[in-house]
Amino acid sequence: METLRIEHHGDSHVTIWLDRPQKRNALNEVMLRELMATATALQTDRSVRVVVLRSSSGVFSAGADLNEWATSSPARARELSLLGSRAFQALADLPVPVIAVLEGAALGGGLELALACDIRIGTQACLMGFPEPRLGNTPSWGGVPRLVQVVGPAFARELLLTGEVIGAQEAYRMGLLNRLFDESELTGGLKHLVESVLACEPTTLALLKAQLSGGTVEREQQEAITAGFSATQEEARRRKEAFLAQRWARRSKQSQTE
Repeated sequence: METLRIEHHGDSHVTIWLDRPQKRNALNEVMLRELMATATALQTDRSVRVVVLRSSSGVFSAGADLNEWATSSPARARELSLLGSRAFQALADLPVPVIAVLEGAALGGGLELALACDIRIGTQACLMGFPEPRLGNTPSWGGVPRLVQVVGPAFARELLLTGEVIGAQEAYRMGLLNRLFDESELTGGLKHLVESVLACEPTTLALLKAQLSGGTVEREQQEAITAGFSATQEEARRRKEAFLAQRWARRSKQSQTE
């Protein structure tokens, strides 16, 4: 695969590594398709009892790849929204616990991906938030209902209606992070959590996950339509193009000074 690495730890524990470091794990069409294919394959692997999702670099995911959204048509934006929504739902629908390990920024679509997991743990270096409104976008991959379910409506409104990025302590206080570790404690903390999952009876965990999940078809369609509208407004297009231009200028300046 181009953007993921799959690591098997014995017969029961799998780690999915997000591996697009040069783009800060920005979620493009290829990565979304590979995530969906991986989750679909794991659905039928009865030996797997826990899945860990983490980054091979210092950033979990900077969000959607704006190069694919900046000039997209409404139809294309809807297509990307449905693809991401279905990929994340395939991950959420796994009959085993899925643990997201956040060692850096999880922004926008990256936070939506983390929210599709059952348990989120992180280090003090975590940054989390939904900056989409500042670019004229709305979350399009299941982030809004999952955020409300995880942190409640009050904190969800605060994050979504300000576009602010928050640190690890605040994310832990809100409930975005289930457990918070110093960097030196992360490996041991993750190992203990995986062992706790493996100590449980797998069929019981599958039944519990089914009880905790809800229907997604109507939400998926509604988000896709909303994303197709918001992402292609002229002001939204201008904001994304300006953001990409500023990023290009910063990189050009850095390369000239090196």
